[in-house]
Parts: sequence; C-alpha cells; structure tokens
Amino acid sequence: MEDQPKPSVPRQRGLTLVELLLTVTILSILAALGPPSFTQLVASSRLGATEADIVSLLSQARSAALMRNRRVVMCASDDGAQCQGSRRQGSRNWTGALLFVDLDQNRIVSNDETVFYVANFSSAATILWNRGDSLVYQPDGTALGGSNGTFVIRAPNTDHEHQVVVSLLGRARVVRKAP
Repeated sequence: MEDQPKPSVPRQRGLTLVELLLTVTILSILAALGPPSFTQLVASSRLGATEADIVSLLSQARSAALMRNRRVVMCASDDGAQCQGSRRQGSRNWTGALLFVDLDQNRIVSNDETVFYVANFSSAATILWNRGDSLVYQPDGTALGGSNGTFVIRAPNTDHEHQVVVSLLGRARVVRKAP
C-alpha cells in the first residue's frame, strides 16, 4: 500500500451566522444587566458618603459641646445662615445643617450666637431626622430628648436606605438596609 496524499481541507475564514448570532445575544444580555447594577453601585456610594458626612458632623457637635461646656445645636438649614425652624417633632428633608452654641436655648441662631460650622449635603440623597428640625447636645455630650433619634438617608429611585441612630448618650451608630 502506498501512502496517498490526503485531500487538503479548505481553511475556514470568518464566523458562521450561528456563531455571530450567539455572540450578539450574549453581548445584549450583558449590556442589559450592566447599567442597573452600576446605578445601584453609584447610589450605594452616594449614601455611604452622605452617611459619613452626618456621622462626622454629629461627632463634631458632640465634641464641641464637651469642649465648650455649652449646649450645641445642630439644625437643618437651607441657606447656611439660619435654621429652617424650631419644630421638635416630625420629619423634614435636610439639605444642609448648622452647628452653633445655643446661649438662649431656643434652637435658633440669634444675634449674639455664632455659627461655627456650616454643612451642605449632597442633593443625591434625601435626609430625614425623626425628631424635628434640630438636635441638641448637652454640655456633658448627651443628646437632649426622651428617646433615640434617627437620620434616615435614602437614594432616589432605589430601595437603598442607611440610618444613623443617635442614642441619648449622644453616640451615633449606623444601620444599613439593603433592598
């Protein structure tokens, strides 16, 4: 028997229609799943940043009350100069906050009181405080009020929610609620 040369197999160039359709289908599925998860990631990141801002502000207010041995008020503010109100119950969206020593104990910035810190919160989150328009730290660092208070931070168009709970001792702790 003699070795006979085998017929050459033609080389395949390019993709078949089935391979191309399968690739397009997989890419379409990945493209549909990507943006929603990216949106959730951005929302979670914004909540975390706003949460950190609030915890830092609470720590600063408590420290100021202890160092100055005076009542320090943290109140909601839209303009960075005056408190939004003096309600002690209910919830309101906080877009900013003021810290000041409350000499006359009325929870409002008066002529003889100086604001020592102004905070502007990200518009990418809704911030609600369940105990009115202000939070008061006593000279011993405790929070004024009959129960714990809670800042609820929500990102728009998502189910993500973070909470910053302020105990009567004035300490803050964070609770993260995932959808």
